[in-house]
Order: sequence, then structure tokens, then C-alpha cells
Amino acid sequence: MELNNIDLDQLLFKFENFGQDHLVSENLHGRLSGSINGKIHLHADMVPIIDDSELHIEMKVVEGSINNYSAFEALSDYFSDKNLSIVRFDTLQNTLDLSQGSLSIPAMTINSSLGYFEVSGDQNTDLSMDYYVRIPINVITKAGMNKVFGKKNKVDSTQIDDIIEKDIDKKTRYLNLRITGTPEEYSVLLGKDRK
Repeated sequence: MELNNIDLDQLLFKFENFGQDHLVSENLHGRLSGSINGKIHLHADMVPIIDDSELHIEMKVVEGSINNYSAFEALSDYFSDKNLSIVRFDTLQNTLDLSQGSLSIPAMTINSSLGYFEVSGDQNTDLSMDYYVRIPINVITKAGMNKVFGKKNKVDSTQIDDIIEKDIDKKTRYLNLRITGTPEEYSVLLGKDRK
């Protein structure tokens, strides 16, 4: 299957948010292009059975944003100068593999309006996860300063924040985190980067 400039929110809606209810079609926006190769097992009503599917996905998302996502509200003290109701991200490009209900995510950099991050790991259809997240120390330092000294002024809900990109010519120190579990019961551990 070849995809060209597909609305992410419409795709999530059609595929019933791929069985999850945390980041749904109302929250995730952008334009998806790429290719999907493999086998998709479908119910009679054309809804995919992800656990029985084997896919190789080459994808690219442009003009992306996560809007009105309730989990971002917990970050408001740390990003008091940012509009957390519209978190924009730059082009995402990666190759993903789905097998036996597990989505493998190779390392990728996400440039966003909150900062840039590196993410890799595995996400399963039962919502169990094993993520490795690398957060630049300067993003953590700025967030900490906002928590301690930041103004508590309400950010304009129409404010569009600039996307912060990783400077590949600049050496960056990171805090490495490993997140495992499910959205309801998870652990966050400090550690080394995924090998």
C-alpha cells in the first residue's frame, strides 16, 4: 500500500484509533506519506486485526501537531511559556515493523515546539510499552527553571510556538530514560541509551 498526503486524524478515525484510546483522532494531526508492505488480517467489516498482522512501514509525517491532549496538562508548570494545547512537531520519518502485535520503533529525533527528543522502543497492542527516551539536558534545565521561577500567566490558546530543532553540529548531553509498563501502571528509570 502506498500512502500519499493522508490526513492522520481521518486515518486514525477509520481504523478506530488502532485499538487505543490515549492518543486519538481528535488529538493527532498531520499529513502521512509512505508505504506499508505485509499482511493485514481483517474482520468482515474491514477493521484490521493488528495482532495477526505483519507489516513493514516506511512513513513520513509532515505538518504534525498534538492538540488538546490531556497528558500535556501535567507539564504546564514546566512549560509555562508554551501553548500545550497545540504542540507542533517537525517532519517525522522512520521505518517501523509490526509483528505479532508489537510495533518496533527504531531511534528517531522528534523536533517539537517543546524541544527535541530522541525516542525508540516497542509498543504492543495490549498497550504495554518499552520506550527509550533521550532528553537534552538543556531542555530539562529550562523546564526546571520554569517550574521554580516561571510566571504563572495563562498562555494564549491561539499562540503558535516555534519548533525547536536539534543542531547536528553541536554536541548535546542527554538524560536517558526507559519507560516500561502500560499507560495506567508504568515505571520510569534512569539509565543508559538503548544499545
